[in-house]
Amino acid sequence: MISQATLILWAVNSGVGAVLLVLLVVRKNYRVFPAFSAYLMLNLGVGALALLIYHRWGFSSWFSWRIAWGMQGAVVCARALAVAEVCRRVLGRYRGIWALAWRILLGCAVLVLVYSSLAAGHDSRLALVAADRALELAIATVVVGALLFARYYDVQVRAVEFSLALGFCFYSSFNVLNNTILEHYLRRYEALWNPLGMFVFLVALLVWIWALRRPQTAIPEQDLLSRGVYESVMPEINLRLRMLDDRLSHFFKSGANR
Repeated sequence: MISQATLILWAVNSGVGAVLLVLLVVRKNYRVFPAFSAYLMLNLGVGALALLIYHRWGFSSWFSWRIAWGMQGAVVCARALAVAEVCRRVLGRYRGIWALAWRILLGCAVLVLVYSSLAAGHDSRLALVAADRALELAIATVVVGALLFARYYDVQVRAVEFSLALGFCFYSSFNVLNNTILEHYLRRYEALWNPLGMFVFLVALLVWIWALRRPQTAIPEQDLLSRGVYESVMPEINLRLRMLDDRLSHFFKSGANR
């Protein structure tokens, strides 16, 4: 049976998620963040279906476990697309940077598929947990990497994109820890695994509501520099790019010599 605390958290999360969806529609921000809006809709639908499955077959049954993890995989993939959307909002104005970013996302997806196939040779329950943890880790890594890259090269990150990225990173990072504990203490921890994850997701929802409380522009505005300022800063930009190129060359040469 589902605990009362889990039911309360599910009701609160569903209500807050519905408020966020309504806010997206009222402020017309669903046009600016379509993947994020689709992720929220899918998450609400999957949450309701999972509750019905748990209520009918129980949380620990083999049928509930397989169906729930299948739905979880769909939600995490939708979240990965929403994260890619946020990263594109941050870096998309710079074609070279975004070209690198989407390749990193694709590479992470391929690594997850490889990791999942390797983990499938063990206990199927633990394989699902390990695969989900790998995808969550990939999401958190991409978010942190994009923000660090933007910080290093002084790419302006607006408050809304930063808040969305912060919510994604916080939730995915916690899920990595949560799934790691579940993998080692499956029977003793599974009663806490779901409520804790729901509580952390509630925190992320509140952060997103605050970020999207106002209408957002479809394309972030960017002030163009005058020709004189542009010519004065270009040598410094080129120097930093050469430094990055030297670091990457040294890194790949070191890796080849191992």
